[in-house]
Amino acid sequence: MANNGGFSQAPMFLLRLLEGLALDNGLSIDELHQVLPNQDHENMSFNELEVAVEWFLEESQQPWMAMEFAQRTNFQQLELFGPLIASCKTVAEAIDLFQRYLPLLHPQMGFEVEANKQTLCIQYGRYSRTPAKKIYAEIVLGALPVWGERLTGKKVGIHKVWFRQPEPSYAEKYREYFQCEVLFNQDYDALWGDAGFLDMPVLSASPKYHARIKEQASEHLQSMETVSLSIKSIVLSTLPEDVSVEEVSKVLNVSERTLQRKLAEEQTHFKALKQEVRRDEAIRLLETTKFSVEQIAFNLGYEQRSSFSAAFQRWTGVTPAKWRQ
Repeated sequence: MANNGGFSQAPMFLLRLLEGLALDNGLSIDELHQVLPNQDHENMSFNELEVAVEWFLEESQQPWMAMEFAQRTNFQQLELFGPLIASCKTVAEAIDLFQRYLPLLHPQMGFEVEANKQTLCIQYGRYSRTPAKKIYAEIVLGALPVWGERLTGKKVGIHKVWFRQPEPSYAEKYREYFQCEVLFNQDYDALWGDAGFLDMPVLSASPKYHARIKEQASEHLQSMETVSLSIKSIVLSTLPEDVSVEEVSKVLNVSERTLQRKLAEEQTHFKALKQEVRRDEAIRLLETTKFSVEQIAFNLGYEQRSSFSAAFQRWTGVTPAKWRQ
């Protein structure tokens, strides 16, 4: 079955990276492509990319390889924002731009930054009510030190790393990658480093070039920052609870009337967005987990399997069990 869900189109370079990793590990690219629910690779969602990454981790029998995936990523390939980040004056400015851009690719890819005079802490998904998926935490935290080194030409001093996930049998692979203390079963995913790193100059800083493309990038960013996308992110993060339009309005700091007007301008409405989130998450869970239909129904806020099955059939034309076949 094709999955046309997902919050945003995944950059094609991520699929190319995965293809390279597959070849390096003796796996077939054709088999990798067959795993993708949507064969239109030019319009691949992050949900679909996630299916492919999880297939690779299982087939390679190296579940820690998400770190290798992170190491090969390159911020320069993030459309306009790669060059914009690379032309910033300092790391702090680059992180601020990246922090704003990343959640627009996928709502579970946001992070928070806290710093005092000595310590920098980058927290991944700490305040999300839905824990970040393991592979996203590994990829984001694994990529940040690599990108920092590419921006400055200097190794990022990482003091310690936290992961929410239980400690795996291959935990030493994480310690080898980060070259520091790595703890598991923590309250959130995070890494700590030297606060002075924020003030370091970016090697490729170019004020004139930065100013020239900043307006263009800002317009593109604003086009991505739709009210619909913000609402979907909130709905996903509050599942299985059924968030109300009043609660969402408060989070977005707008009146209900303004929210409804903006949704009308985007030719959608609140109830439809909630259904889209549940549909996309249902498809993801059916295709990428072994959860029972009852478990998936509960995760999406349905009290009974029958109610979920009826809703899923309205969305897709088939039952959850049939979709999984």
